[in-house]
Amino acid sequence: MENKIELKKGLILKNIKNNNSLFDGLSYEGLCIIRDFEIPIFVYNLLPNESANIEITYYSKKCCFAKVIKLLNVSKERRILNEYEKLLYESGSAPLLSLDYSKQIEFKETLIKKLFARNLNIKEINPIIKSPKEFFYRNKITLQIEYKENEILFGFFKKYSHSLIPQINLLLANKQINNFYKNILLNPQTEIDIKIKETIFSLGPNKITLRSSNLDNNIEIVLNINKKIEKRLIDELIELNKLKKNYKISIFDELKNKWINLLEHQGIKYQIDNIFFEVKNDSFYQINEELAKLIYKQILDWIPNKNLNIVDAFSGVGTIACFIANKTKKVYSIEINNNATTQAKRNIEINKISNIEIINADANEWISKNKEAIDLVIFDPPREGLKNKSIEAIIQSQIKQIIYLSCDPKTLIRDLKEFTYSGYSIKKIQSYDMFPQTPHIETLVLIERKNET
Repeated sequence: MENKIELKKGLILKNIKNNNSLFDGLSYEGLCIIRDFEIPIFVYNLLPNESANIEITYYSKKCCFAKVIKLLNVSKERRILNEYEKLLYESGSAPLLSLDYSKQIEFKETLIKKLFARNLNIKEINPIIKSPKEFFYRNKITLQIEYKENEILFGFFKKYSHSLIPQINLLLANKQINNFYKNILLNPQTEIDIKIKETIFSLGPNKITLRSSNLDNNIEIVLNINKKIEKRLIDELIELNKLKKNYKISIFDELKNKWINLLEHQGIKYQIDNIFFEVKNDSFYQINEELAKLIYKQILDWIPNKNLNIVDAFSGVGTIACFIANKTKKVYSIEINNNATTQAKRNIEINKISNIEIINADANEWISKNKEAIDLVIFDPPREGLKNKSIEAIIQSQIKQIIYLSCDPKTLIRDLKEFTYSGYSIKKIQSYDMFPQTPHIETLVLIERKNET
């Protein structure tokens, strides 16, 4: 029965109960869903089988958001957080952190099963593959910066705000990034590191991105600056950087929308099996590389034979193309970003691969014009999924096989429905917990064109 209380921002509701199961009581984003009122209330930090006093922090005619003021009844599935975990959880960067990891996996598996059953009538789904690490798995992280009178704070903005939650430890970032964070950014140990920190923050960056290599001790440091940059400070930082060449420092000038690389470098280096990559500051590379390796091996396993011409669409720096090249006749690595294309060429040179053709073009247009040459397409699109013209290009080309790697189950389902309406069937599905402590799920799907009779 609906409660007729008039909801509004700032209203405190007492003894609100979440009596739903784990799988019905949480939204895709990991928020508790209260349906006792005329509109749903999404509550942060309230698990199923818990009750609390809550305060509405946002109101609209369609829904409300709320925060817990006081927990009244605590679920046995709630983790007790230490001081570092509490800071991370408060920032909203790890919405599932309060839930035991085994329950996080159950939640994600059930979500995937429900989406495929409801929308595609597929009821048999493989168990999700867990991340080898629950914490310290990210090779890249971005921190917001706040300047106080006598200190500089680093952390994450609280969700839906510009309120900074400072972080003592970076629980999701790998050990190399954490060492740099603690020993350079928070508490520099040597004279040169003290001077580098002073010069960096004299420039006044509003955020800093750190990325580490799994091959060496190099750290990529990207400074975002949204004010006039003094050349004197840049020159000073260049001279300091020459003394610490393992710091790959770049600046993104937000006012001029351009990059400044202090020292010329080829990028951060990575290795997956016997394949090597160089990735520069403005290019995408998988965050959880240990799990990415398992995904790439699965893609390789789904390629039926070595006589295929394969398109790696939206290929970035050519990671997937390089990984699969040894099991294909030819790979067309298609990427519209010119900088990423340049890096992809560099990566095939490093690995001495001769059967990859790097193409700087719109993948949709290229596929439409070259459909006769293609046996299989691999898609790894951004979170918003494929655009209509991508799907239309594939459908019209009648390409036999598609491997689709998605980082958003909802846009994946939307796109799969379009393929199944147009003569394709779903053959295999495998999900991965690429981002533990968050609700995000990576899913790999093998799609094949039905034989015409």
